Amino acid sequence: MTENRGIGFVNRFVRDMGQGGLEIACFPDVATKLVRSLDSDFVTMPAIARMIESEPGLCVRVIGMANSAAFQGGGRAITDARSAVVRIGLRSLRAVILAFAVASLRDRRELKLVQSRIGEVWQGSVSLATLSHVLAMRVRGVDSEGALLGGLMQGVGRIYLLTEAAFDADFREDVEGLDDIVAQWHVGALGKILEQWGFGTNIIEAVVEFHGAGSRSGLADILKTARLFLDHQATPDELKTLLQDFEPAVRLGLTHLDPKEVLETVQKDASVGSALG
Repeated sequence: MTENRGIGFVNRFVRDMGQGGLEIACFPDVATKLVRSLDSDFVTMPAIARMIESEPGLCVRVIGMANSAAFQGGGRAITDARSAVVRIGLRSLRAVILAFAVASLRDRRELKLVQSRIGEVWQGSVSLATLSHVLAMRVRGVDSEGALLGGLMQGVGRIYLLTEAAFDADFREDVEGLDDIVAQWHVGALGKILEQWGFGTNIIEAVVEFHGAGSRSGLADILKTARLFLDHQATPDELKTLLQDFEPAVRLGLTHLDPKEVLETVQKDASVGSALG
């Protein structure tokens, strides 16, 4: 790789971010339209439901999320989009829209060079999200839905940069050097996109802190603890030892957890992952 490769790509990214708009390339029209509609003061629930129902793949995911263990709570099974949106709320709807959109990216020929990377980022995000939700349910005062969303959204900056690179002259033939650029700039892209999509300050700050050295919120601590679980899930006995001195887990009061029980709980309920994966 030449020393200057990717400079133009980074400069364009910085310019676009400074001008106030980052759009993920190849997003389905219905996903873009829905995200924009959710920011409107005039959009109605029936209108949102109709847009969701116009895309069967998205509709299945929204209803699946509403019937997942994270949201059903012993209630009746839901079979229509409007009731599903009422149950999960508009904040979680944004996450399901993103899940649908990312799944469609993996089928686009234009993104062939980065499809495997996008898939890895998204599957890692889904795993982090489901585990974060399970952990948050064990901590009083932590928003378990926010933990689910934070885990899912934390990879959005990487996905944005990967899709942009697929259309950039520097990376059209191969993606040598792209990983370094993504590692350096994805957090900036992440914060900007979540702000545009209407996520609350608590979610944005938590996911940005998750990628940093420290954390000031319980939500960021949950995400960091979930990552520790994922990194060491193959060695639960070692994980139990590591938890004792892991500061985020100490602050949350999670050092007593049995890693095997937590991981078994995640495996038993795959409904959230199915709706998002």
